[in-house]
Formats: sequence, structure tokens, C-alpha cells
Amino acid sequence: MIPSLHNGITALKSLSQGLQILGNNIANVNSLGYKSSRANYSDNFYLHLNDAESGADGEPSNNIQQHGTGVHVGSVSSNFNQGTIEVTGLDLDLAIQGEALPNGGGFFEVTDPVTGELFYTRAGAFEATNQGFVVTRDQYRYQLQGVDNALTVAVPETQTLLARRVEEDGVINLVVHDSAQKKDIVTKVGQVKLVNFLSPQYLRRVGNGFYSNGKAGQNIAGISANPVPATGSNGKIKQYALEMSNVDLTNEFASMISHQRSFQAGSRVVTTSDMILSEAVNLKR
Repeated sequence: MIPSLHNGITALKSLSQGLQILGNNIANVNSLGYKSSRANYSDNFYLHLNDAESGADGEPSNNIQQHGTGVHVGSVSSNFNQGTIEVTGLDLDLAIQGEALPNGGGFFEVTDPVTGELFYTRAGAFEATNQGFVVTRDQYRYQLQGVDNALTVAVPETQTLLARRVEEDGVINLVVHDSAQKKDIVTKVGQVKLVNFLSPQYLRRVGNGFYSNGKAGQNIAGISANPVPATGSNGKIKQYALEMSNVDLTNEFASMISHQRSFQAGSRVVTTSDMILSEAVNLKR
């Protein structure tokens, strides 16, 4: 196989991976809390047929021959900038308003009540169970964590729930009517916990807008010690709203066109190399 054929094949293989990432971004343009990804390309190792060396007179030789062996996807990075905020009107729809803060202001922490496994998400679509626990609004029903374990918005039988208020700093207050006291009272029932990471690129995507920080006992992304919203590098909690995907379709389509042209060029290299090989084979006839 001539080297140019191998180089063209590596281009097609790498660009196919890049197109897969672009396609996933575009497919999730309306997914809650989705963060876009980007393929970072790098050149492969080089074949050094003749390197620069100092001669007897101290002058380096200029007969340098370094041949590349193609391209590969060096890494896939995630963009954790904040997505657009959409107002919904539901009181347990929460968005993290981080804007220019690192990692967009942090993540909600949720746990699997069966296994105890922790996950992190920007999709703040929550609801309350009949036991009062605040859980994700999907088939997983993961429990939203507060500063002091799982959050609950349960109301005693002697009280009637009038409203739920979530402040910017994550404090959850219940406005209830107390039948015994015959008046409306405001009660603090918990505080939403936010988790920020020192190295968010190490987070592992597990689907459904959830990220994992490794197996039990691991801390591969480096959790920040501050769990309180609206302080430090943590964003503010915005009630009655959800964060949408941060995918920019304009950039994605432009990148798709660039990938298409590069793919065509790579396929041209493969075609030309194949023609050269065919000519070489025909020389024996």
C-alpha cells in the first residue's frame, strides 16, 4: 500500500467520526441542558527518513525527509457554556443562570435512590412525588440533592400547600395555609445543591443529559467544595425556567460543510492512489 492511500483512509475515518459528533449535536438541538461536543484533529506520527544533523563543520544538513502518516481524532471536547433559558411557568422547573461563570455555573446533583449512584445534569425539569421528594421528570426518577441530602417538599396534613418558591441562592420555601393557626405561613424546607468541577472535561456522558464523575469513590473531574448557588463560581437558580441546548446551528452547519469538503478531498486522495496502484500493476503486463 502506498502511503498516500493510507493517509486518505485516515482522513475518511477521522472525518466520519467528526461528522458523527456534528450529527449528534444537531440531533440534540432541542434537548434540555445538552452541551455540544467538538472533535479535535491531530496529525499522526511521522516517518523520519532523514533528520537534521550537524556535519563536521557544525552546519546542519538540509536534506530533511519527514513523511506524515495521516490524521486522527486526538480528543473530543465538550462546550459547557450556558444554553438559552426558556420560561415554562412550572414551579419545579429550575435553570442554572451561570452565563460567563466557569462551566456555566455548575450542575444539579441527582442520585439513583436504588443504587445510590450520583449523576450531574443541567436539565432542571423536576417534579414532586407523593412522598414529597423532588425527582427528575423522566423514567429514571432520580432524586434531586440538596445541601443536606435529598430534597423534599412534603407538607404536613394540617397544612395546605399554596405555592413553592425557589430563591436565587437555592433556598426552597413553601407557602402553606395552616388550619390550626388559621393563617398563611412561609416555611424553609431545604436548599438546592450545585456542584462545580475543576476539570469538567473529564466528566463522562451517560445519556439523558446526565454526567458521571466516575465510579463510586472516584472524583476524576475534581468537585469544588462550594455547594451553595449564587456564591463563588456557582450560578443562580432561576425558577419557572429550563435551560435548553447550547448547540449553535449556524456553526454546526458551517462545520458540516467544511467536513464535507474535507471528506471529498480525502476520497479524492484514495481514488488517485488507487489509480496509481492500478497503473503500477499494469506495468508488468
